[in-house]
Amino acid sequence: MSNEVVLLVEDDENIRELVRLYLQASGFQVREAEDTRQAQAMMLSEQPDMVLLDILLPDGSGLELCQTWRQRGIHVPVLFLSCKNDTEDMIAGLDLGGDDYVTKPFDPNLLISRVKAHLRRRSIQGDNSKAVLSPKGLIEPLTKRELEMLHMIKAGYTNQEIALHYQISIGTVKGYNNQLFSKLGAKNRTHAIMLASQFGFFT
Repeated sequence: MSNEVVLLVEDDENIRELVRLYLQASGFQVREAEDTRQAQAMMLSEQPDMVLLDILLPDGSGLELCQTWRQRGIHVPVLFLSCKNDTEDMIAGLDLGGDDYVTKPFDPNLLISRVKAHLRRRSIQGDNSKAVLSPKGLIEPLTKRELEMLHMIKAGYTNQEIALHYQISIGTVKGYNNQLFSKLGAKNRTHAIMLASQFGFFT
């Protein structure tokens, strides 16, 4: 069984079930969302390895959601799902940070092949959870939670907002921050963001 997690964001229940079955049959763990709100929450809580993202969602645009993730330094591969075979739509999706695009109806086997190809590429290139070399030496790898908080800090979330999101105390958030700052060699939030950018955590 693969440890790789695919976040499937699709409001059509039939399509979502079909894609989920094919992904699970290929050994992937699947997390599902029906709209941008659920997808945003799962991106932070699950830290998926890849996202299959419908463009037209009940509460917003998948294109705008992908753009928001990229602006916040989240660079997980995104493959757009769309019922529109429109060249301009495809270009817009790729320009906003998407990595691939398929139109409905699609061959599930082809979709799975594309997912595997993107994950292989990501594995070869490495990801931001691995240790990196700083001017002071090798940085201890960040945990999943530390990496999540680093992205939330970069996005401008306050300690109180982070505490509410995870349902933990502000003191616990500060504890995570101190551990994160220690690993990065940072003095404060601003310094942590600057160092994390230099070390490649947002690329």
